[in-house]
Amino acid sequence: MIDQIVFPAHLPVTDCGVPLLSRRLRTVLFILPVVLVGMLSLLVHAPGERVLRWLQPSLPVQAVSGSLATGEAILQLRQQGWHVAWDWQPARLLLLGLGVEARVQGPLQADAAYQRGPLSWRLALSGVSIPAGPAEWLGPGAVLPGWQGDALVFSRRHGGAWRRGEGELRTTGGPFRLDMQGQVQALVLPPALWRWRVVDGNLVGELSQRAGNGALATVTLTADNRIQWQLRERLLQLKPGYAGRNNPDLVVLTVSEPLR
Repeated sequence: MIDQIVFPAHLPVTDCGVPLLSRRLRTVLFILPVVLVGMLSLLVHAPGERVLRWLQPSLPVQAVSGSLATGEAILQLRQQGWHVAWDWQPARLLLLGLGVEARVQGPLQADAAYQRGPLSWRLALSGVSIPAGPAEWLGPGAVLPGWQGDALVFSRRHGGAWRRGEGELRTTGGPFRLDMQGQVQALVLPPALWRWRVVDGNLVGELSQRAGNGALATVTLTADNRIQWQLRERLLQLKPGYAGRNNPDLVVLTVSEPLR
């Protein structure tokens, strides 16, 4: 049987026998979720334009509507317009991350799901479509054939090694032109596939023609933020007037530069 309750002398006690510190703690625990929910609500419903310009003042935003939670924006990148509509996923904050689903329309069209956590980010693309024609977003004078793809997934540690890269892009072929450090590659691409994978922490895209699966080129995005192109003899043989007679699988040109 307990005759009396004795509290430590350093804890103030109220008239009802409950430590004052305990009451304050309960008050804080009650108020804190209300404050957090209120702040989250303000953030979710904040005007999208103010948030975008605060996050990235140099972002080439032409117009923004909606809120941070659900909105859309028109961007101007390398003289080409992009339309992006997004839906933010506040529940990801409970996992100390960020989640956004978006629809991108412009020189590249796709449905995107982006997740960013404390250690890495992940991007999943579906319904990818790149129309044939000028592709200034890849550089001045760039031209691509039309590409289609689905279920592309990429993941990378923040500023470090690539963790995942999978999926493929398909083309029925057409005019291709790209300036690689002053070396212009202009040719007609046959029906081809562009497959993605991760090798030793680098993201590697391998271009091959459908007929015989012959390798044409490789592009590598390295863990230290460089981009490297390797062109094979088989690709150069597609150029008008090219007279080379080397092994078709021979790498005849390598271009590497910092990824901007």
